[in-house]
Amino acid sequence: MDFCSILLLSLAVLSLPSSNANSKLFREYIGAESDSVKLTDKPIHSGVETHFILAFAIDYTNDNHPSRTNGKFDVFWETNHLGPEEIASIKDRNANVKFAVSLGGDSVGGGKAFFTPNSIGSWVQNAVSSLTSIIKQYNLDGIDIDYEHYKTDPNAFAECIGRLVTNLKHSGTISFASIAPYEDDGAVQSHYQALWRKYGHVIDYVNFQFYAYDKLTVSQFVQHFEEQASNYAEGQLLASFISGGENEGLTPNGGFFDACNELKGQGKLGDEANRTKQISKSQMFSMKPRKWKLEKPMHNEEVEMRMLASNLNTFNTNYTSAKMEFPKLVITVFTLQALLVMPSIQAAQESSDLFREYIGAEFNGVTFSDIPINPNVEFHFILAFAIDYTTSSPSPTNGKFNIFWDTDNLGPSQVSSIKSTHPNVKVALSLGGDSVGDGSAYFNPSSVDSWVSNAVSSLTDIIQQYNLDGIDIDYEHFNANPKTFAECIGQLITTLKNNGIISFASIAPYDDDQVQSHYMALWRSYGHLIDYVNFQFYAYDQGTTVSQFMNYFETQRSNYNGGKILASIATDGSGGLSPDGGFFNACNRLKSRQELSGIFIWSADDSMSRGFRYEKQSQALLATPH
Repeated sequence: MDFCSILLLSLAVLSLPSSNANSKLFREYIGAESDSVKLTDKPIHSGVETHFILAFAIDYTNDNHPSRTNGKFDVFWETNHLGPEEIASIKDRNANVKFAVSLGGDSVGGGKAFFTPNSIGSWVQNAVSSLTSIIKQYNLDGIDIDYEHYKTDPNAFAECIGRLVTNLKHSGTISFASIAPYEDDGAVQSHYQALWRKYGHVIDYVNFQFYAYDKLTVSQFVQHFEEQASNYAEGQLLASFISGGENEGLTPNGGFFDACNELKGQGKLGDEANRTKQISKSQMFSMKPRKWKLEKPMHNEEVEMRMLASNLNTFNTNYTSAKMEFPKLVITVFTLQALLVMPSIQAAQESSDLFREYIGAEFNGVTFSDIPINPNVEFHFILAFAIDYTTSSPSPTNGKFNIFWDTDNLGPSQVSSIKSTHPNVKVALSLGGDSVGDGSAYFNPSSVDSWVSNAVSSLTDIIQQYNLDGIDIDYEHFNANPKTFAECIGQLITTLKNNGIISFASIAPYDDDQVQSHYMALWRSYGHLIDYVNFQFYAYDQGTTVSQFMNYFETQRSNYNGGKILASIATDGSGGLSPDGGFFNACNRLKSRQELSGIFIWSADDSMSRGFRYEKQSQALLATPH
């Protein structure tokens, strides 16, 4: 089978039904060689998200004697057939296509492409300016970081790249970013891991080059995968191999798919966090590549019928028996999703088993151990509330937070106990809330910088004292404009994550013009840092119907585009869609569409008198495969 047939076959695999929202991703590097390959040469399947990655943009002069430019990037890909018009045309005809640019690479001219900033500030300023121009000129969507040689220390690399990605995301210039490290026991890993420790939360994919290892056995591959999963904890780590590279990494014939099945069986390939995908990367040649040869054309219909009738083993055989002639760095195909997308091995949507519950606001003696905890869900308790007000005769403190939950029953020892007893439990604290004392709890900063400084300091103390894992933002009244709110909260989350104080953050908006204006401003600037949207659907009117709820849910998915929107109910008898009115029917409908990222309840305090009936029902629904 020729390469084009394999490409079509891969796309057909990806188009098969899957409950993993991110499993249908196809990525291809293009433009590094002067072989005049065209975008129109590529088969594009409408059921697959396709990323073309232009290789490369480099901060060197583009002339006969390339020299370093301190972050002033120039285009080094083949632009004759990969220019703005061609990109616009392919995106207009294919709504599922996105484009990125890869930065750095291995070489430029006849030498290595070094990362060499004069200073962090000047490099970032130049890089943001030059890349923004390139990205806008070419209508691109993301960037990929592929520097492999360095004349600076890991901390400077981390700051330069981290600030670049952050700035480009905050300005809306890019929507995703990836990195491409490999194991060299030296410069490459030290630089990328420094970047990951500080700015991993803004990196969407880790394209780890497992094929850079010498020839591997299955057990060695699994061991290396686990090592890199630890090095890039919480990342979307991709397994990889080189087609045709019999002495590099783990090949398909050598047991690559056996290793993937082993990882999957351990809950490390797609099931645990649904973040792992598989990629194949082209053989790299040092000579000028030849074009692909199509020995026997295969129609789309034939490809799809063959795939639908085949099993994983026949696909593996077809793929690895293919006769291919690959361009250097022209193809990186994130395609072999069969372990994740075939019907017999479908994985659940990421975070679809997440249950969250607020606790402690009403001081009625409820404890963590009162609530039934299903071991088959991820369970978050959210302590309500920490507020930047004084505790006596409450008055605003400009970000100096105090505890306002029931600490007699929900103290540090109780947090440690519930987490040690139930390894699936995490505990967060919620900031703000509706009221304090007899009045409303206002977000009331004196200035952005002073509020952030005070909030980081006071919350770090509380989070470390109570051994907490995350924060939730639930301000509902504001004495500041949306932009100030966005900067204060966004910088707070950024700092706490960068310092390793929290591992997740959520927001809790509801459908009110002032509330939405503040939270959507935050989302536009810092949405990439926010892990969950606890939308208060119970703030809608009582008597909400299932169809109304579904419409509301779709509206908020659009408002918080790309976010993990949780369905919600309140057990205090307030509004929205009630359990008796069809809430769980609506959740099942969302689950069947792979749109249910979780459920949260307000609150355990109110549920105690009801025997936690809806907590049990929610967790049972989330734990049941759909």
